[in-house]
Amino acid sequence: MTSFAVQYLGSRPKDITPQQARERLRIACDRLPISMVLLDWDLPLEVEEAVAKEANALNVRLYRWQTWLTGDSRTPVPPEWAVLGLDGRPVPGHAGNPDFTFFCPNRPGVQDFLAKRLEGIAALGYFQGIFLDRIRFPSPAVDPASHLGCFCKSCTRKAAETGLDLNLVRRYIDSLITDADGARHFVSSLLGRPETPAILLEAFLDFREQNITDVIETTTHQADELRLSVGLDCFSPALTRMVGQDLTELDRHCDWIKLMIYPRVFGPAGISFELLGLTNWLIERGLTESKALKCLRDGSGLPVPTKKSELAKAGLGSETLALEIQRGRRKGITDLLAGVALVKVKTIHESSPKQIQEDLKACRAADGLVLSWDLWQIPLETIDAIHRIWDKP
Repeated sequence: MTSFAVQYLGSRPKDITPQQARERLRIACDRLPISMVLLDWDLPLEVEEAVAKEANALNVRLYRWQTWLTGDSRTPVPPEWAVLGLDGRPVPGHAGNPDFTFFCPNRPGVQDFLAKRLEGIAALGYFQGIFLDRIRFPSPAVDPASHLGCFCKSCTRKAAETGLDLNLVRRYIDSLITDADGARHFVSSLLGRPETPAILLEAFLDFREQNITDVIETTTHQADELRLSVGLDCFSPALTRMVGQDLTELDRHCDWIKLMIYPRVFGPAGISFELLGLTNWLIERGLTESKALKCLRDGSGLPVPTKKSELAKAGLGSETLALEIQRGRRKGITDLLAGVALVKVKTIHESSPKQIQEDLKACRAADGLVLSWDLWQIPLETIDAIHRIWDKP
């Protein structure tokens, strides 16, 4: 059976009333057989409770949509938890946003903090599940020379227990990226398709993936005890290696996975945003534009445009969704939901109605959809179009 989930109130509309929040959800459920509501983590309690009541009345499962390895507006990240990059400095959050400022899962106190966060969500009593967002290391795409992490003391100790010396890893990467060819090789490794795998670098990337898997395994074990289902918000498969997500292993520890396959999104996790960051960095390191884009085309296995201006203006096409869903299947995801961006966000996302229709058709190979950014803003005619496209045999 097709699953339709909606991310709700992530736009955090000002002055929304509880009744308005309930009414919008009711209207959407009348138009589309929605089975899950993924409710934002930063809402007034009275709005959250109202949505919970409506979801219960509609027999729709309610998940708390929660950032996991970042702070938020209510929870600043302690400086001593920071992810440290190759240069030994904290990796900054995107645009200074606390929701995108990551902390290292190996730092003392982090696991206790996450356990208490989950206990607090369960104690509210009206969530049937938790949708974990930002379950990764910060993306290094904008500046791999400083944003690849983590090299803190806690990671160094944990890596040493496995026989991996992070000081050697750092020195190796520093020496590798001194010229254009080395930078190209580095990026191909981050994308999971190195021309010639370097044992030390691959071991480090494996180590990062294991760290994230360990966190999710611990969290989902606790969630099971609290009788909460678990969904995971994951990068598109072409990009998971560079943020520490092993989709095959993560799938063993959750109920379903949403893939953020956003071909025309120019913000964190958007494929075009991430690839454009890597393109600019490779050019800064001495590659020509054509060679940089070829590196990304080969490394990602995606139809990256031949000109940077095309990538920056139009992003990738709808075929990217079908390709990445296929890749997710090959990774072994058993319940795969495709995230689809449906709302215009200035400078970040704008798709024409025709592009959205093509995106929706390309997603039919998935087990369902997660309608993103968010239900409060999605035009009702778009919801009707989803029903028409997915209702066809």
